[in-house]
Amino acid sequence: MKFYIIFFGTLCLYSGSLTSQLEKAYFEVEKTTFKYSLNTGVYKSRLSGANERENSFKNFSIFAQVYFPFKRALDTPNNFQKSEGDSTYFERLFSVCPVAVLHVTEKGGNAVGMGQELSFKITNKFFIRSQIAVVWVESNSQKNDGLQSGLNFHHFWQLSHYLSAKTYLSVGYNHISNGKIFSKEVGALFDMVVIGFSHRLVKK
Repeated sequence: MKFYIIFFGTLCLYSGSLTSQLEKAYFEVEKTTFKYSLNTGVYKSRLSGANERENSFKNFSIFAQVYFPFKRALDTPNNFQKSEGDSTYFERLFSVCPVAVLHVTEKGGNAVGMGQELSFKITNKFFIRSQIAVVWVESNSQKNDGLQSGLNFHHFWQLSHYLSAKTYLSVGYNHISNGKIFSKEVGALFDMVVIGFSHRLVKK
C-alpha cells in the first residue's frame, strides 16, 4: 500500500511539472517583408531514353523562389512581439507561406508556377521546410533533361540554417513529376540535389 501511495504521489508531482512547462501558442496571419531564394545543383533525368550522363547527377540546373508578403504562422506570444529586424528573430515555430517558382535547366527546359511552403523549427537556427507547387513545364523533346511539357508538381524538401536573422543557407532535394494526376501519361521525371541561399529584405 505504501508503494502505491509513493507511486501515485510521484506521478502527480511529475505530471504537475509537465503541465507547468506548457506554453500558449497563437496562430496568426502576418504581413511579411520581401523574401527570395536562389538554388542550384546537379540533377538527373529518369525519363526513358536517357543516356548514361543524363541519368546521373552530372547535369546543372537552377531555380528561384519568391515568397508572397504574407504567411500563416504558429508561435508563442513572446516571439510574436519580435519584429523581423530583431537580431534574435529567425522564424516561427511553424508557418505556411505561398511561393512562386521559376526553374531552368542547362538544356533550356523550364518550369514556372505557384505553391506553398511549410516550415518547421528544429532549433533556434535550424529548420525543415517542405514545398509543393504546381508548375507549367516547357521542354525540348530532342533534349532529355527529365522535364516534359505540361502541368507537373514541383516538390522541394530542405534543411536550412540561419547565418543571420535575414539570411539562411540550405541543402535539399527537388523532384518534378506529374504523378499521373494531370495526365494518364508519364510527365516529367526529374531529381535534383540542391544547395540554396535565401535572403529577406528587412526594413530597419
